[in-house]
Amino acid sequence: MSAPLDLFDPVVSVGEPLYGMRPEGEGAAASSPEGWSLGVCPDLSFQAYQAAPAVSKSALWTAVNRSPAHARVEREPSAAMALGTAVHCAVLEPDAFERRYVRGPDDRRGGKWRDALEEHGEALLTSGDYDDAVRIRDALMRDATIRALVGGPMLREASGFWVDPETRLLCRCRPDGYRPDLGLMLDLKTARDARPRGFATSVAEYGYHAQEAFYTDGWKACGQTVDAFVFVAVETTPPHAVAIYELEPAAVEEGRAHMRVALDLWAKCAAADAWPAYPPGVQPLDIPQWAYRHTDPPA
Repeated sequence: MSAPLDLFDPVVSVGEPLYGMRPEGEGAAASSPEGWSLGVCPDLSFQAYQAAPAVSKSALWTAVNRSPAHARVEREPSAAMALGTAVHCAVLEPDAFERRYVRGPDDRRGGKWRDALEEHGEALLTSGDYDDAVRIRDALMRDATIRALVGGPMLREASGFWVDPETRLLCRCRPDGYRPDLGLMLDLKTARDARPRGFATSVAEYGYHAQEAFYTDGWKACGQTVDAFVFVAVETTPPHAVAIYELEPAAVEEGRAHMRVALDLWAKCAAADAWPAYPPGVQPLDIPQWAYRHTDPPA
C-alpha cells in the first residue's frame, strides 16, 4: 500500500502528542478541563468527545485516502448520517430515543421544516427517517443473537483516549457497544447491502477493517480487554435484513497497517504544521482501462 509520505522532506519526528498531555507515568490518567481523560470515559457526552483535541479513525482514514487537508474540514452531517445516529440511539439506548428525537415533517423543504428545525435542532427527523429508525430497531431486535448482545451488561458509546506510542499522538475512539464480561466490542452499521459481498465492499471503502484495528488497539491501550469484535449490519430499506460479521484476521491486519501509515502521515503534518491536499505541479493522468472501448489501452 502506498501513501503520500513523500509530501514532506525531511521527515520530522514528533516527540509530544499533537494535542493534550503526555502521561506522567505508566497508566497515568491525565485529565482535562473539558472532561475527558486518558483511559475510558463512560459518561462523556458526544459533544465533549468531538471537542477533545485528539485524532480519530475517520480523520486518519480521510488523511491517508483523500488528503490531510480534507481530513481537517468539518462537514455537516448528511441525511444518511442523521438516520444512522438515530438508529444507534433506538437500538442501543431505546429508553432515550423518544426523548431525544422528534418526528418532523415529511421532507426538508419549505417553511414547515425550517420552523421545526429552529425549534428542535438536531433532534428533528423527517417522518420517514423517524419511522425507518423504529422499523430498523424492531428488525434488529427480532434477531436472538443481537438481543443477547445488547441485552447484557454493556458500555454504550463510552469514549476512550490514549497516546500512540510511536508518534505520541493523542487518539480517541467511541465504540457503539462494549461487553466487559465477554471482552467483546460491537459496531452497528446501516448499509444499502448487508450481504457478504456487499458489506465487504463497504468495509474496504469506508475502512471498517481499519476501525476494528484502531478501536481494538486503543481500547487495549486504555487498559481494557478485547477478545472479539463484531459488526452488526442492517439494511436501510425494507425488509431491513440483518447480518452479523467477524472480519478475518488478515483483513484486520491490513487495517492496522493502514492506520500505522495514517498515524505516521498525521504526525508529519503536525510536525511541519502543513496539511497538504494534492501534490503540486502538473501530473500525468490517464483514463481507466475500461474506458478504452475503441483503442487498446497502454500496457
